[in-house]
Amino acid sequence: MKKLGLALLALLLALVILPPLGFALFGAPEPELPARGRRVALAGGVGVNLVEAGAGPAVVLVHGLPGTAYDWRLTHQALAARGARALAYDRVGYGWSDPRPDGGFTIEANARELLELLAGLDLRDATVVGWSYGGATAIAAAQRDRSRIARLVLVGSAGPGMEEDGPPRAVAWLLSDPVLAWLHAVPPAAHGLRAAISREAFSGAASPDWWLPTLNASFARPGVARTWREEGAAFMAGAIPDPTGLALPIVVVHGTDDRLAPVAIGRELARRAPHARLVLVPDGSHMLPVTHGELLADEILAR
Repeated sequence: MKKLGLALLALLLALVILPPLGFALFGAPEPELPARGRRVALAGGVGVNLVEAGAGPAVVLVHGLPGTAYDWRLTHQALAARGARALAYDRVGYGWSDPRPDGGFTIEANARELLELLAGLDLRDATVVGWSYGGATAIAAAQRDRSRIARLVLVGSAGPGMEEDGPPRAVAWLLSDPVLAWLHAVPPAAHGLRAAISREAFSGAASPDWWLPTLNASFARPGVARTWREEGAAFMAGAIPDPTGLALPIVVVHGTDDRLAPVAIGRELARRAPHARLVLVPDGSHMLPVTHGELLADEILAR
């Protein structure tokens, strides 16, 4: 029995140690992000990557957690084709934007940076579209200063009530430093985990060919895994912005089969916001900007 235990321990150690060693010695090519947009320096001292298309009324697209500006590509194209100026940016710590400095992995920090971006581009009367974590960022920004924001569109947005349930133990274990370090050192394992999470995000439907390569390319960038972990921890530990009393037009777009932010959250956001319109997408998943880009562009621009 003792020999069996030692053999199992040796096998476990080999499974933990050998894969990272193998990839360190022989390498594994990672996919690359699409080409950079333009760098915009924010007042706080960091720079963000901005991808822009079209001309007309400004629509600023705020991605979720994790994510990049390139997740919006289909909605971005649809908005530009409809005569809007579509601006998608990598939030600080993601994609081609600068890594996030120590501390400040909060919705409030992201809201401040969003406002700095609006000011740096001298945008006025902008429509700000927040997806998932980006929705909470958009609400917090409008609460802080809505002088440059004409309206909000919240897509599969985080909202009040999500913070009541902490992450399952398995999720907390997956987000621990040792596990994240091991996954980073063994790309196929990390890719498999992201594929599994993506299946939930798409509610079991297939994702487009570009989705997982873009996601994996983002995580290969310095500091992205840490930003994702720290933002997730701060999100679960803090209060989520509440649109109650926010006196500007808000459109809430939510899929009825959203498995990451259940449709009840969208209904509650629309109930609390005094000037809200609720749009439910039948059988829609959490990934509406990817699966329903044309519909979403129509709702973003509808008046």
